[in-house]
Amino acid sequence: MIELKDLSHNYKQGNEIIQVLKDVNLKINSNQTVGLIGPSGSGKSTLLNILGLIQKPEEGEFKILETSTNVLNEIQITKLRREKIGYIFQNSQLLEDFNCLENVAIPLLLNGLSKDESYSKAKKMMEEFGLKNKLYFKPSLLSGGESQRVSVLRALIKQPLILLADEPTGSLDHKNGQLVMKYIFELAQQFKTLCIVATHNLSFVSNFNICYKISNSKLYKL
Repeated sequence: MIELKDLSHNYKQGNEIIQVLKDVNLKINSNQTVGLIGPSGSGKSTLLNILGLIQKPEEGEFKILETSTNVLNEIQITKLRREKIGYIFQNSQLLEDFNCLENVAIPLLLNGLSKDESYSKAKKMMEEFGLKNKLYFKPSLLSGGESQRVSVLRALIKQPLILLADEPTGSLDHKNGQLVMKYIFELAQQFKTLCIVATHNLSFVSNFNICYKISNSKLYKL
C-alpha cells in the first residue's frame, strides 16, 4: 500500500543543516498496525508528516497504492490526503467552535456527504464508543482522555486507507492511554486501515504487527 524509496530529509537550524532522515526504505501493506519508536527529535513526526502528505521529502520517493506522490500536483495531494489519510495528534486539536458531534462529522462533510448522513454516522460511532453523553459538548468541557477519543473517531470515521497517529497517548495517564490505543486498534482492524503510530511508550510495542525504530536518521525494523 505504501512504499518509501531512498527517502532523506534535512532542515536548517541557523546556519547548520540537520539531517533528520537518511536513505529510508519501507514497504507496508494494508491492514497492519505499525509502531514507530524513537526519542523526541529522532524524526518520527517528520516521517509521519511525509506519510501524511503534509510535507514533501527533499530526496527519494513516496508511493501510495503504486502511485508516486512525487508527480502529483497540490490539488491531487490535497484530495488524496482528505480522502485516504486520517491523522491523530498528541493534543487532539479539536475545533473549539464546534461540538463533539460536529467535530467527528467534519471529515465526511468535507468529502461531500450530506449533513444528515454525516451527523447520523458520527452520532452512531460516538454512541458505539461510549461517548453518547458528549455529543453536544464543546471540546473545552472534555477531559483529556475524552478529547483524544473524539479525535480518534474523527480520524477514522471516513475509513481512511492510512491512519497516522503522532504520540496519541503522550499527554494522557496510563488508563486513558490504554483506552485510546484500544480505540485505535479496534477501529483500524474494523476498517482494514493501515495504522502507523509514533510513540515513545514501549509498553505498546507488543501490540503492533510490525515495529520500527528511528536512530541516527536511519529506520530499523525491530
